[in-house]
Amino acid sequence: MEQRQLKYFVTIAEELHYNHAAEKLFVSQPALSQQIQLLENEIGVELFVKIKRKKLRKVELTKAGESFLIDAKKILQLSQKAIENARKIGLQQEIIRLGVYKMLLKERIVEVITLFSSNFPTVKLKIIELPTFVSVQDALIEETIDLGLTLMPLRYAELSAKTTQQGHLVVILSAKHPLANEEFVKLSALKNEKWIEINKSLHPVYDEIENACQQAGFSRIPNIVQEVSSLELLCSLVGLGIGIAFIPSLFNLNHIEGIVLKNITNDDNTPFDAIEINHSIAFKTTSSSSLIGALVGLL
Repeated sequence: MEQRQLKYFVTIAEELHYNHAAEKLFVSQPALSQQIQLLENEIGVELFVKIKRKKLRKVELTKAGESFLIDAKKILQLSQKAIENARKIGLQQEIIRLGVYKMLLKERIVEVITLFSSNFPTVKLKIIELPTFVSVQDALIEETIDLGLTLMPLRYAELSAKTTQQGHLVVILSAKHPLANEEFVKLSALKNEKWIEINKSLHPVYDEIENACQQAGFSRIPNIVQEVSSLELLCSLVGLGIGIAFIPSLFNLNHIEGIVLKNITNDDNTPFDAIEINHSIAFKTTSSSSLIGALVGLL
């Protein structure tokens, strides 16, 4: 009997609906049904009234299922308590140095801190800000940080990473821009625009963007009217109508007034997805530990 089977069973018993339980557990409904069948076969009794589910599409516990539910909940609670107790003993005042790069949105950093702190409250998280995503990878190699929020690809074979977010480029415009009401914006339609840009020294894909624009028939470089060092300032200047800008699609900027985000297409109306921007959490493979593995797994 596996612990996940107990968790599946308890969730179905609480939801009384296989599809709802499957959505909550992030598994497919057939896979969920299969695990419950295996669980029943191992125990040797039915936990749910099959005839009602087959004929009436209704989920109902048998008497054996009602009894098993009480004990299954206790087992899961004891299991979680055992994990928490082990963490308290094994992670006393352990410090994890988390490297972040300057262009990373502060909201994303807060999300990660909150996630780590809520699951590992005894671990002290030390945030170390570095200039660029490449600097984060350098720091991992030099072992001045333990974990790093960076961008793919990895520059060193000694590093491992898990992708946490995947995105492509979108364009942000002032809400008053002539293209603001368009559903999509063609890349070539931006050739005469003025641009707000992140400083090249901090920019993760500056050259890739310039190459893509040149293939579309123009260069942005002569029309960059302002360089900035933060996404917040970039968005503010775009909102004022000073220029437009490219940003990764994985950034949620819906809370910023005065700007709109538009997907970009090529001239043949296919999506402009030549430039991928993938966030990841990385670590030095030889320095990995159980705690590092658990933190990476959370994200």
